[in-house]
Amino acid sequence: MAAENTFAFRGTYYHTPTYGRLDVLRDVVLVVQEGKIVRIANGHEETEVQEEFGLAEVRQLKAGQYFMPGFIDTHVHAPQYQFTGTGTDVPLMEWLRKYTFPAECSFQDLEAARHRYSLLVKRFLANGTTTAMYYGSLHLQPNLVLVDSIERLGQRAVVGKVNMDRLSADDYIEDTADGLRDAEEFVTYTLGKKCSRIQPCITPRFIPTCTPELMKGLAEIAQKYGCHIQSHISECCGEVNCVREMHPEYASDAAVFEEMGLLTNRTVMAHGTLLSDDDIRHLARRGTAVSHCPLSNFMFGDAFFMVNHALSLGLKVGLGTDVAGGISPSMLSAQRMAVVNSRCIRAHKLAVSGGTTVTPEMEKDVITFKEALWLATVGGAQALDLADVVGTFEVGKDFDALLVDTNLSGTSGPFDVFEGEDDDQRFEKFINLGDDRNLIEVYVQGVCVKRGDEFLLDGSNVSVKATEDDSDRIMSAPTPVEPEAAYLDLAHRADSSDEAASVDVGAAAEQSEPPTKRSRF
Repeated sequence: MAAENTFAFRGTYYHTPTYGRLDVLRDVVLVVQEGKIVRIANGHEETEVQEEFGLAEVRQLKAGQYFMPGFIDTHVHAPQYQFTGTGTDVPLMEWLRKYTFPAECSFQDLEAARHRYSLLVKRFLANGTTTAMYYGSLHLQPNLVLVDSIERLGQRAVVGKVNMDRLSADDYIEDTADGLRDAEEFVTYTLGKKCSRIQPCITPRFIPTCTPELMKGLAEIAQKYGCHIQSHISECCGEVNCVREMHPEYASDAAVFEEMGLLTNRTVMAHGTLLSDDDIRHLARRGTAVSHCPLSNFMFGDAFFMVNHALSLGLKVGLGTDVAGGISPSMLSAQRMAVVNSRCIRAHKLAVSGGTTVTPEMEKDVITFKEALWLATVGGAQALDLADVVGTFEVGKDFDALLVDTNLSGTSGPFDVFEGEDDDQRFEKFINLGDDRNLIEVYVQGVCVKRGDEFLLDGSNVSVKATEDDSDRIMSAPTPVEPEAAYLDLAHRADSSDEAASVDVGAAAEQSEPPTKRSRF
């Protein structure tokens, strides 16, 4: 007799246990029991496996169908999903003031928050993101709604309440003590769920909006509960210049975070395009990871992140969509942009050389779809301290998986398959051309959370496709009037002598300025 919650599939499985290599498990039987992979056997052993586990049947995948690990998105701003794909007309610091803070503030309408977060989680699951590292918003209650939505729909997640106590809009800022209290309450609420899929995270937004007192207090909470930590680091010129003015005593963002106690082996820092090699080495020593967000780096950053170089220095690197700075919630899109990012680095090196010969040194940072897939699965698992849990198909790991169907033809699918193309070619086409239509089933901890357009754990069983009423309702929460405070354009200053900058940043910075910069490494 089969044990409860035991089932098996026979077919082909693609994964990337090793960076740069696509491994294929062809015609194997994979058994899942209580959410975990308990046996991987050759196809010819099917009868033996059935008898061992008391299975009435083993489900046979159709030709052109394959399993792959679920995607792990290491950087998502949950409340920004509402305006994803818009607001691309201004630089980062203005974008925060004009679009982000008002949108996040509107989630105080909890009814709207429930609806929006339901759509968010469904959209990410539909795109194959079985695990996400979410930034919430400033206020406590909407973040609890986010956790509830994730739990109900079956996604795996690391979630954090955003903290910021300076350099923000008057109606979107917190007192330091209130922020620390709410952060700890969020942690205890999430842990109280006793849901193994969801872990709380400490989330100082980034250095410009967090005082040293807040950051140090958050570090203490993270240490007390063993929490993940997430923030942004060295992401663009405007942010880096702002930090230099606010904290001239430190040599870099990494030095500030080190002093505040926020660099741990459970910390994930987004972007890092302007990190020095010394910074990268220090993050690696601490076990801290970087979330590579190529699409948002193109939109708001001022540099490229060199994945291969960072990995060669020992840094853990995952991949992120960075919704809404990244204009797509799809990790397939993020993978493609990671490949493009690497080729842009090569093109830049060639342009700087002034020649017409691509040298081996110029090729060092180029990656292919195989490396990008590793970043979206194994790299993300390593970054989130989940490498023993998800990311590959191995006995003992949870079955977080996507069933890919490449048989869609004509306009019903995103690409065509031609006579003579083998499984490997079909799978590569999916990575480079596929979309959510090819993902016919999504599994988290061995539970099918989505089949076709249906979300199986959602009581309302609502499709990811929004109705006209949904479209109207998603924007139903009031958006606060933008503050009249003078705008500080940090992204387009030629130097640090701007009059407005010296007034605003100086007011936020600490008064004492030691004469020498401290690396604190």
